[in-house]
Parts: sequence; structure tokens; C-alpha cells
Amino acid sequence: MPEVLERNPTFESPAEIYYPGSTEEQEIVFPEQREDDMGETSIHGKLVSALLQMLLYFFKKRDDVFVSPNMNLYYDKDSPNKWLAPDILIAFGVPNHERSSYQIWKEKVTPQVIFEVSSHRTWKTDISEKLEIYGQLGVGEYYILDPEFAYLPAPILAFHSQAERLLTIPVNDGRIYSSLLGLEIVRTENKVRLFDPNANEYLRTLDESESEVERLKAENERLKSEK
Repeated sequence: MPEVLERNPTFESPAEIYYPGSTEEQEIVFPEQREDDMGETSIHGKLVSALLQMLLYFFKKRDDVFVSPNMNLYYDKDSPNKWLAPDILIAFGVPNHERSSYQIWKEKVTPQVIFEVSSHRTWKTDISEKLEIYGQLGVGEYYILDPEFAYLPAPILAFHSQAERLLTIPVNDGRIYSSLLGLEIVRTENKVRLFDPNANEYLRTLDESESEVERLKAENERLKSEK
């Protein structure tokens, strides 16, 4: 494990060291939730929710892909104060089951793809501390999204791993291909969508899928009535 930043004031607090009881071998507790978690805007939440729905549906037949939003990602087995909570993490090669947190030394796999949605509170650490830590941990692809186009120099910033570092990748015409996901990340108007080049279509959100089902039902009823 490469040496990583010891602490980040945005994510950690010196008081947050969890050692229960006074046993000879103290067990370190890695909390499922943190007291310093803070809420985000509705724009931030809706984008994370939409991307999550698309990814879960896209990988629904894979039992070796784990996708989760805002899960505590611990990267040092000796310290519960070394953690991040990516807006979305995708890990390939691990069982697709529920977890209370993602502990890299237990999973033996670093999440390969990370999405962060920037906000007034997070954008500075998204492009600095988190970028450095994710690179050191071996994340393969890191995407920072700014749906409001208010904080970053572009709505989508892309970083791919090269020589054990996350380096900037050009985003052309508001779209970037993720070879790990097999999808394009695309900015359309004020949204960020996922495009499947194999199917030549955008992935649908849950609401869009339900709307399409209702449209097909209505079309079927219309055709029946015309017979």
C-alpha cells in the first residue's frame, strides 16, 4: 500500500478514533456512518441517484460488480480516520452483495471507477486531496462532475491511471469513454448521461424506464382498439 495522506480536515476529525473498551487487543471500529457527513443540494442528489440507477441496471446481470453511492471507503486497516465517501464507487471482481462499508484490505480490490459530483463544499478536495488519494490507492478511472458548471473549469473532468498516477484525459465535445465501464460519460444540456456505444443508446433512469413501459402499454392498447 503506498503512503497516503495522513488526514484531510474536510473528512476527518482528531476526535474520531474508535477503540471500544479496554481489552488487551483493542478492536478498531470502522463506522458505517460518520457524524461529519453533510447533506448536498437537490441537483447533486438527483444526479447521483440517476447515475446510480443507470449503473445498477446496466450491471444487473453481473454478480462480480459492486456499485454503491456514498459508502465509506476505508483504505488503512490500522486507522478508521483514513476514509473517503465517494458519491459513486464501482468495483469489479468482488461479490455483488450488501456491505456496511468498503474496506480495501478485506475486499482485496480497490474500486476501479470513482465518480464525485462537485459542490460548493467539496470541489476543492475533489480536485486535490481526493485526486491524490485515489491515485495512490490505484483507482483506474476518476470522474469529477459539475452539473451546475459553477465550480470546475469544465462540467466533466476525467482522470485515468497511467504509471500509477491519475492523469488528466481530454473530454471532447462533452463526452469521454470509460473503457472500464464500457460506457461514454456525456454532458447533455444541464445533465450528465451514460451512453452505451454497443447498443447505440443512452442508459435510462428508473423514471425513464417506467415512462417507456407506460408508453408501450398505451401503444399496445391503441393498436388493439384499432383492430
